[in-house]
Amino acid sequence: MDIGTISSRYAKALFSLAKEKGQETRVYDDMKMLADSFSLEPELRVALGNPLLPAEEKLKLLTAAGGIEVSELYGRFMQLVVKHKRESLLLFMAHTYIQLYRKDKRITRVQFDTAVPVSEEVKEHLQNKLKEETGNTIEFSGLVQPELLGGFRLRIGNNRIDASYATQLREIHSRLLENR
Repeated sequence: MDIGTISSRYAKALFSLAKEKGQETRVYDDMKMLADSFSLEPELRVALGNPLLPAEEKLKLLTAAGGIEVSELYGRFMQLVVKHKRESLLLFMAHTYIQLYRKDKRITRVQFDTAVPVSEEVKEHLQNKLKEETGNTIEFSGLVQPELLGGFRLRIGNNRIDASYATQLREIHSRLLENR
């Protein structure tokens, strides 16, 4: 059985149980924090893969990685994962759970990167417009990236709009070189 199949089964089972208990949002928050912890702390994956680290220590790490106060369901799920030695699949499980939750709750992720900070008013306007267009709840995030020089980059699901000055300048530069 491959990694994706195993991860998917675990995530689907967790989502189904969480939904049945009305705790899917709480577990979603825990799983997002776990996924962030894997990104921010590469040592977490190394520690979980260490066969000499006792299961109790792995559970402590996973509880801390889930946030300050994790749900009881998250804790039980981590016990199950560690008991069956599936820690190496946890990042896949977390991402699968997050996708299941977003699909079920009709949440669209939007990444809005700009060269300079944008006012809350502009962000709110964009969020409302996108919600109006998609009919979905918008989960909004963004970064200030001075290297864009101006303009913005917008990523909605798998679609990307790059209206940054840096990209436009690169395109002009490429066309000038082609016309030599």
